[in-house]
Amino acid sequence: MRYVLVKNLEPDMVLGQEIYDSDGRLLLSKHTVLNEDNISFIIFTGVPGVYIDEEFSEDAKAEEVVGSEVRRAALRIVHDVFIKAGRHEAASEKELSQVVDRITDDVISDNDVVENLITIRTHDGYTYFHSVDVAILSGVLGARLGLNEQDLRDIVTAGFLHDVGKVFISEDILNAPRKLTPDERTKMMDHPRMGYDFLKDKYNFNEHVLQGVYQHHEWFNGGGYPRRIAGNDILFLARIIKVADVYDAMTGKRSYHNPYLPSDVLEYIMGRNGMEFDPVVVHMMSRELCVYPVGCEVELSNGFRAVVLANRRGSIMRPKVKIRETGEEIDLTEDRKAWNLTITKLLI
Repeated sequence: MRYVLVKNLEPDMVLGQEIYDSDGRLLLSKHTVLNEDNISFIIFTGVPGVYIDEEFSEDAKAEEVVGSEVRRAALRIVHDVFIKAGRHEAASEKELSQVVDRITDDVISDNDVVENLITIRTHDGYTYFHSVDVAILSGVLGARLGLNEQDLRDIVTAGFLHDVGKVFISEDILNAPRKLTPDERTKMMDHPRMGYDFLKDKYNFNEHVLQGVYQHHEWFNGGGYPRRIAGNDILFLARIIKVADVYDAMTGKRSYHNPYLPSDVLEYIMGRNGMEFDPVVVHMMSRELCVYPVGCEVELSNGFRAVVLANRRGSIMRPKVKIRETGEEIDLTEDRKAWNLTITKLLI
């Protein structure tokens, strides 16, 4: 499979991944043969690119950490939680717990590098997609860091709910394509507390979940908000969610910025190691975060283009690739002839 920007889609290409909206409703099925109409529909949804199945890149295979069925169920319950929060009501805690259990089981059993695929998101409901992806990434990072099963369930739950306090903030502030005023910024910085208060009042979550929500914007050096706590005073689960939140927000499209490349975001996180982020979490991410997702095209230092076939833990900068011009497969880590060859650009 290969990741293709929507502007490069052509009729008769075969869709390699489901497309669904922020409420988990299926829009296009996997294996759909594309035509002019559904290409126009894909463009309308705001999806920046999709995976296609093709013979050249058939060896580029990577299963998502969490399958589409579970991800869609997660989107449905998160959507329900946020909509009902806007009415100061609670959603089904049982349904949320069931989805959390399924995701926790998946992240415990997964042994690949962190997130091998680009998540396909429609333009609607950024908060829902973001909440689900932060929950999954937090769970994966937590599993890599050795959290026990209960802590993993807590971190996935808190990941789902970390931004629920934003339902109490004006849309004009949330989606402002400009710098916020001091008063608006003060209101925005209060969303962790508002989320904590709402969840404590309406649900029966344990204190780890509640503090994960309350503390997810605290900085390791004490420069965060809302309470400016630091170091080990910040719950470890919240320190993990903090990194997952920033990574997902920066690699996603927002009203005030286009997506940053995964490699650039990892550089940003590493550059703020010990200041904004916990060094333990950053060290693990620097070894295992997938910055060249399977199926994506890259530009090599010899001028050739290639499709990423596979990634390896501990060697995230040097995946196995297949050269577009020649069809040759090269493992940038293992092949001696490739030691002087580097990736210069991710083409997404």
